[in-house]
Amino acid sequence: MARLSEASAATPSAQITLRAHKPAPARVELEYRRTTQRVARALAWLVGCWGSIPLLVWVPPHYPWVTLAFIGGWYLAYREWMGRFRVSSFAGICPRCARPVSLGVDKLIDLPHKLTCYTCHFEPRLEVRFLANGEQPPVALEHQVPDCVGRWERRWLADAPFVYCEVCLAGRAETAEVRALAEAENRRADLLRQLSDEGWPMI
Repeated sequence: MARLSEASAATPSAQITLRAHKPAPARVELEYRRTTQRVARALAWLVGCWGSIPLLVWVPPHYPWVTLAFIGGWYLAYREWMGRFRVSSFAGICPRCARPVSLGVDKLIDLPHKLTCYTCHFEPRLEVRFLANGEQPPVALEHQVPDCVGRWERRWLADAPFVYCEVCLAGRAETAEVRALAEAENRRADLLRQLSDEGWPMI
């Protein structure tokens, strides 16, 4: 894995995982936030929110504003400290229902990050592995079910193409190698279907 300090320059290989399901494809662009930056912004929120408490004491109805400033300062500082990455763009598929999964742009996250699918209401996780310069992710195209006979089709999420199975919902981000594997498997499936329709082999 590439060092986190190099994350902004490295190529992230992302996938969305869910227990008892094969990983689904995802594409994400992340900006790494240095420790000094996170500490400075966390302290700024604490000073800003907690420093306003002596003034908010005098604003009716008094205590709700003080409580809100205290809790808000703590929450915002915690979010800044824990958010090691800022999301620049994201597109992904739920491993269970093959519907798009959303993740807000400019959101601060840590990895792995829990997502919510608003279609099937499961909570898959976004997992990212940073590849060193020149390193390519492994090429593999597997169905969710070993004996699945579904065809591989192209599908677009945002501006990123994916290859996915219309039956078992397995998928991968499209590359030239993945597309070639999908087309070869589709050709074999078409040939077997044609031979089956013609009654071959004869017994």
